[in-house]
Amino acid sequence: MPSLSLLDFSFIAFETAKTPMHVTGLVILDPPKEHAGTYAQELYASFLQQTEVVPPFNWKLNWSLTGRPSWTTVNHVNLDDHLRITMLPSPGNEQQLQQVVGRLHSQVLDRSRPMWEVWVIGGLENNRVALVLKIHHSMADGVKASKIFTQSCATSVEESFTKPLWQCDLRKTPRQRREETHLTDTVMKTAVAATKQISLLPSMFRLGSKLALKAVNLADCDLKVPFTAPKTPFNLSPKRSRAVSLGHFSISQLKHISRITGASMNDILFTISDIALNRYLNDRAIPIRKPLVAMMPMNLRAKGEEGKSGNKMSIGHVELGKQGLSPLERLESIQHATTDLKNEALNISPDAYINYSILVNGVSLFSGKFGLNNFIPPASNLLISNVPGAKEELYFMGAKVREQYPVSLLMPGQTLNITFFSNADMMYFSLVACNQSLPGFDVITDYMCDAFAEIEQEVMETAAQAVAEQLGYQHDESLAVELAVEAAQESLTPEDDEFEKLYQQKQRKVEELEKQLAKLTEMLSATVEIDPETPATNQDDLNQAPKKVRVRKAKSAS
Repeated sequence: MPSLSLLDFSFIAFETAKTPMHVTGLVILDPPKEHAGTYAQELYASFLQQTEVVPPFNWKLNWSLTGRPSWTTVNHVNLDDHLRITMLPSPGNEQQLQQVVGRLHSQVLDRSRPMWEVWVIGGLENNRVALVLKIHHSMADGVKASKIFTQSCATSVEESFTKPLWQCDLRKTPRQRREETHLTDTVMKTAVAATKQISLLPSMFRLGSKLALKAVNLADCDLKVPFTAPKTPFNLSPKRSRAVSLGHFSISQLKHISRITGASMNDILFTISDIALNRYLNDRAIPIRKPLVAMMPMNLRAKGEEGKSGNKMSIGHVELGKQGLSPLERLESIQHATTDLKNEALNISPDAYINYSILVNGVSLFSGKFGLNNFIPPASNLLISNVPGAKEELYFMGAKVREQYPVSLLMPGQTLNITFFSNADMMYFSLVACNQSLPGFDVITDYMCDAFAEIEQEVMETAAQAVAEQLGYQHDESLAVELAVEAAQESLTPEDDEFEKLYQQKQRKVEELEKQLAKLTEMLSATVEIDPETPATNQDDLNQAPKKVRVRKAKSAS
């Protein structure tokens, strides 16, 4: 029987009724027109016919006498226990769908059988059908689950009738097992080193970070001191209920902002989240004197190490923006914070930083699980992650994959999670929260859409102003502004070849207008005697200095 790795076992050990440790994926499908009204029922019936189940979808937990669990293979998996169908009152709207998904996500998976479920939800507007996949984190994480769904899809309708999810092998490769063994060894070495220096003193938390850093040879680094995040409603112990709020952005617009500012899309998404979270707190008169701190999964492999073995993934703590910053200032601050964090970790050594991360996050998990939040300052306020998806449009069982959302878990001691997922030309995101501990949290989704529009507008204004200043066309401000806006939209600078082409186009436009004006003047002169020395009645207005034009871009639809 395959045994659980230390990492997999941690998701079993920390799971309670209030902190389910499964990940959920939500997919919204556009059925083929000829089956639009009955697609949900037909899909569910087709699923029930696919009775073959492969590992790990036929594994269940087996507890030994020593108390350590392992996986045991189930000879026959009853699909009725794992496949469900439910119908919304037609036409079901997005709010009703989110309520159903939140309710499903809050229910702990039954450990007496393989820990996964697939739900088919029908009755949505425009005959759309939703799929909800739940799988325990000890079997697969969100990244692997999304890859398995992608493998079940195709880029054309004809090739999309493939095997269902439970017939896709999720077992770990030998390389992945070696990496987890490496991680286990790292954890044990770190625990021994920390125990020697910190011992079992009750005051270990009050001693701050110095002993922990010294235990893993990080005492001389400039990493952010842990357990200094502000206490917020995001750090309450979650109750059993879960609620979900969904949204999306245009990837092309995100890339546009990224090209102009030089910031990564991940930095932009963190900035959007930070603006929205601070607005949520401010609206509820909950001031914070320190920046929020977000947990961020990060890859510590340096360039050129992509093919090497060994676990280089870790969880970093990113200090977000301070109070009073503009959207661009906040983006710049977060960009520096994420870059400095990764550079510092690489300079120290990835293994040493992983040790440090295990210590800090381990203490956070224990404090959250055992209700010590009132005694130990939080190391972070929430987890924000970004999962890459497919870059092309996909089809599943004859239906077009319209939307795809990640629905992640809540860590012990945290009431909010934000996860982004890219699919084709859209960036989908979900907020998962305990709505009892964080009432009205769904407004954060609206704030994130507003924040995205604010960043885009400020970037466009700043870029247009910068290009206009470089142009220096004092005699024709309208041409300069028009050229500046178009150049900013295309992420061009005066040094680019395409910029010169754009300028030439504008020059030809001006020349054409001048020709038309000359022709019009000639036509008027044939019928009206015009004395060019006679001043116009509005000459005083013409002699006034032109007003400064402020360029604004229309607010984007979310």
